[in-house]
Amino acid sequence: MASRLAEITVREDGGVRIVQVGPMGPYGNNAYIVRDVSAAKSLLVDMPLDEGPLLTAIAAEGGVEQVIATHWHPDHWATYDAVRAATGAPVHVGSAEVNLAQERVDGRLEDGAEVRVGSIRVGVIHTPGHTPGSISLRVGGALISGDTLFYGGPGKTFAAGDLETIIASIESRLLPLPPETVVLPGHGRTTTIERSRAGVAAYRQSPKPAGFH
Repeated sequence: MASRLAEITVREDGGVRIVQVGPMGPYGNNAYIVRDVSAAKSLLVDMPLDEGPLLTAIAAEGGVEQVIATHWHPDHWATYDAVRAATGAPVHVGSAEVNLAQERVDGRLEDGAEVRVGSIRVGVIHTPGHTPGSISLRVGGALISGDTLFYGGPGKTFAAGDLETIIASIESRLLPLPPETVVLPGHGRTTTIERSRAGVAAYRQSPKPAGFH
């Protein structure tokens, strides 16, 4: 079930609430608050602009005790200082992520790790390609995919070999999830694993030249 009001979309799945804040900022980023309703504990995923709507959502949900950044790109860290000031929560990234000031990273998450939010188990999936340490997060019937998988295809890549890497991440780590899994990306609209399977199959019919990115 989903309801929309202004820049907030709320998804309820039993005692799990996922609050999407966005699109925000010049790149239309989405942030997500994962909340165990009964335990009143929350996890924030990514810290993009705009500060106002994001901090308002954080205050409304309350209980943000952890922050996870899906990857290092600055548009996912733009409100780091404001979020830390508002929550005091530690910030975690994927174990293989690069280009981050160490003082901003409180912990690194290995592939297959579980992060607990009250009774909710959030699974960490290493999905490199967009960046070396990009991660996606499995939350019940939803997948927070960062900039790895979007409605319409894979995330942007920046160097030769990265396109093959991100497609391999999607095909081996994400597409095997149940087809009804809702995909919540770092930008843009939601999709499902079922739609993504069809999209990748169509993409495979028009292969790109070696080194394309």
